[in-house]
Amino acid sequence: MLSVLVLVAAFVYRRGVQVQMERERMTSVLDGLLKAEQDASLANQLRVAVGFSSCLDMIVSGLDVLERIGAVPPDEPKHYDSLQNVEELQQIFAYFFHRGAAAE
Repeated sequence: MLSVLVLVAAFVYRRGVQVQMERERMTSVLDGLLKAEQDASLANQLRVAVGFSSCLDMIVSGLDVLERIGAVPPDEPKHYDSLQNVEELQQIFAYFFHRGAAAE
């Protein structure tokens, strides 16, 4: 029973330390932003911008997507750095599919 109590106490203590470290980090970031704002000269119209973004990945079957857009298997799989049309999508999909590799 004493061992369980010690483990619970250690867990609670560790969680409290993590929360405190998170608060200190956030305070440090906010203080830095306020300092940057105060140091900025309004005569130069310098501004500080802060942005937060999020990314939402969708997991779908590549074959289902290609079927829905009417894609057909290409004669020549090919790699592209950027895609401009459906034909290039078909070719790059075949390129990575043939190798069993994931591509984004």
